[in-house]
Amino acid sequence: MAVVALRIPPSASHVRTARLVAVAVARRLGLDEVRLDEVRLAVGEVCARAVRRCLASSVTLPISVVLDDAPGELRITVTDHAVRGSGGPDEAVALALVGGLADTVEVEEGPSGPAGVVRMTWRVAQSER
Repeated sequence: MAVVALRIPPSASHVRTARLVAVAVARRLGLDEVRLDEVRLAVGEVCARAVRRCLASSVTLPISVVLDDAPGELRITVTDHAVRGSGGPDEAVALALVGGLADTVEVEEGPSGPAGVVRMTWRVAQSER
């Protein structure tokens, strides 16, 4: 079991880095190409959402991306420090998309707002390990 933690500035140019690291961790777990695409898209959407929230509320604190290859699953948690109501109209669409990609998605009140923490999980079958 390994944990990889990233802290990226709330800038769209750093979303790609989070996606690349997430796919590298998922690939190391042996996920197939379809599941890798799900991880890539979901992490990109959630990180882009966090960037939009931070920019809308003028927050410069870094966004945290934690990847945990716990036994039997890949857990990814993205946390931002944006203020309440800064998600904008695209937030519901992004979260609905992610809900269709990950096996589980939890959105919780974060450090400074109602949706600052997104936890995503992908189950890893024994055949994929």
